[in-house]
Amino acid sequence: MMVELQHRAVPTPALTAFNAANPVATVADFNSRAFQPVKAAVKADLNEDQGSLCVYCESNLAPNAGQVEHIKPKAGPNAHPHLCFAYTNYAHSCINPKTCGQSKRDRLLPIEPGPGCNALFALSTDGTVEPIAGLTRKQLHPVRQTRDMLGLNADSNLVDERKRWLVQTIVVLQQAPNDIQEFLQTAPYRHMLATVL
Repeated sequence: MMVELQHRAVPTPALTAFNAANPVATVADFNSRAFQPVKAAVKADLNEDQGSLCVYCESNLAPNAGQVEHIKPKAGPNAHPHLCFAYTNYAHSCINPKTCGQSKRDRLLPIEPGPGCNALFALSTDGTVEPIAGLTRKQLHPVRQTRDMLGLNADSNLVDERKRWLVQTIVVLQQAPNDIQEFLQTAPYRHMLATVL
């Protein structure tokens, strides 16, 4: 379960300027000193696009924390170097050795963050991310593969935190149902929590 990422229509101006000035930039340039201020501006814009959440685990993420993640990897066996400087291939991800971009590495996700990406996922009462009930074997595979590639159940602290927020969501739903949408607008894991409503 991920942020249903919708990139802004106009990419970060610093990125557009960098691409115009460096039409033959390579993957190595992504970590260059010249690109660092561009990367910081991109990260801040992505953070805003994602509602201050990690694109994959939906934990709260500050604009200057985490990393600029390539949804389709820039290097490795699944490399898409032509997308290395494409804003629409970027996401803001936390840095956790067990989860998210660190867990995904240079693999291709079967289900990428975007509108409708959570349709086949469910948040279980124990805080784990599971496929929704009733999927065929063919449908189950990409859901499980995406969840496991991102390590969404690999960090017990993350699972416990999601469970706590799920309990809070249920309390709000029972005691103040008219406030649930407002509650979800600021809650971490809000895309996951919305699947239980």
